[in-house]
Amino acid sequence: MDKIILLSVDKKLLFLELRYITERIKRRISAEYSISKSAWDPVVLDLPPGEKFLVLAPHPDDDAIGCGGTIIKLLANEKLVRVSYLSIQSSEHFSRAERLEEIRESLDCLGVTDFSLREDTFPSGDVLVDMIKKELISSRPDTVFVPSPVENHDHHVESFLSYLKAHRESGVRANTLLYEVWAPLLPNILVDITSFIAGKNDAIGAHKTQIRNLDFMRAAKGLNAYRAAMSGRDGYSEAFLFLAPSDLHRIFDLKGLYR
Repeated sequence: MDKIILLSVDKKLLFLELRYITERIKRRISAEYSISKSAWDPVVLDLPPGEKFLVLAPHPDDDAIGCGGTIIKLLANEKLVRVSYLSIQSSEHFSRAERLEEIRESLDCLGVTDFSLREDTFPSGDVLVDMIKKELISSRPDTVFVPSPVENHDHHVESFLSYLKAHRESGVRANTLLYEVWAPLLPNILVDITSFIAGKNDAIGAHKTQIRNLDFMRAAKGLNAYRAAMSGRDGYSEAFLFLAPSDLHRIFDLKGLYR
């Protein structure tokens, strides 16, 4: 008789996923909506709201993959964008010098000049929370890009969790834009990046050591084409879940996540 093998589940990740999914379903089928209005229809915006933006990227390349087209578009419209890389990838297959050169090249493609880079492995716990809190307080952004909590990568989930805590403790009332890299999310806004897709592709392609085994260029372009097509549009769009500060903390309560 075969043994049943139970896989361990990260309780924090499971909690976040269930809260997120439950909230979306509840809003879809609540009495205030009729069935005819329950179809998912993200709002297409020319630009996200705000003048100052902070992009939190667990690793250099997440910014380009998840919101690179929107970053280029924001800068083209004279908005302020700061990118904060929370760590740098390490491997026996590439050198630190290679990664630093790739990061510089990618930032040039995006047009980003304001950035910070932790030249170390991914932090955890209070170190990560404090890093993000300092970024929020020093830059005081109107809107923050951060990976969604349903990402299929532990560093991305930890980035969101730490952002959630840092956002509350910092007192900075920034809006939040959840972006997708490793897993699609349920978006409520789309940004048309058709005119900026080439620059985004170049920014992703600059990370040569990171696309050797996984074709992030094809994945991102395909997802962006899908997002546009499923909203009845030509070209390419990036998808986000926009959350005002009160919605962020109502949907993702810290209770049970940190003890």
